[in-house]
Amino acid sequence: MRFASLALITFTIAAGSSTVRAQGAALDSAATPPPPPPGTTAAEPPPDPDKPEYGIDLRLRQVFLPAGLIGLFVSRAAGGASNGGIGVDFVRRRGTLELQLGMEYEHINVQEGVYINSGDNVANGDTVDYILNPAHAGTNFGWFTIEFTFMNHAPINKYVSFRYGGGAGIGILTGAVKRYDTACSAGATNDNVTPQCVPQTLGGQGTISPDDAGQQEPAAYNLPPVFPVVNAIIGFQIKPTPKAVINIEGGIRTLPFVGVSAGYFF
Repeated sequence: MRFASLALITFTIAAGSSTVRAQGAALDSAATPPPPPPGTTAAEPPPDPDKPEYGIDLRLRQVFLPAGLIGLFVSRAAGGASNGGIGVDFVRRRGTLELQLGMEYEHINVQEGVYINSGDNVANGDTVDYILNPAHAGTNFGWFTIEFTFMNHAPINKYVSFRYGGGAGIGILTGAVKRYDTACSAGATNDNVTPQCVPQTLGGQGTISPDDAGQQEPAAYNLPPVFPVVNAIIGFQIKPTPKAVINIEGGIRTLPFVGVSAGYFF
């Protein structure tokens, strides 16, 4: 009997030890995922939304100078301007915020014609500025800009976000705006300038006044070489893939504009 009892106790302890080892192995197996099958790779972790990304985009813009805006500074304007520009942005993106270093070039040419200074009356003998287009002036006016812009994004869904922001920079002026200082013929008024105020060299009846050097050549406006750029932008960003973006936007960039850009993050 003593031998049977001892054998029973020994068997019970051995069975319990085997059960504990089996349960421990099962827990270890559950805690550690099995290795991937041969020929496959483990799943990559999801991207960190706060990790900075760097990219580049190319943009096209149409810049407007409305006649009404020019009219704030003159009594009469021949018209406004609408010019295209091209630029590039170097972008740092972190989460929903983008910091852009942008460079852009565009022409800014107003419509050729008669412009009358505020307070002047051609019927009383005041002269007009007849501003020339690039073909007649022999030069194309524009600017090259460098600017920093902060853009934030409010996601609408996985692919589209509302986009808004602003920034500032400088514009380096290129070319010149040229005009003839012209005395109008009899019968001209501020509302009746054609052909009385159009220079005779361009088929009108106006007389070109000589400049200070006695020349009757077109004179360039004395503009500063550098001009400030201030941005206020709204629009939408479309993400066909996590790395590619298409931006549709508009706003103020010293002058009103609309534009589109396409970019890629590396």
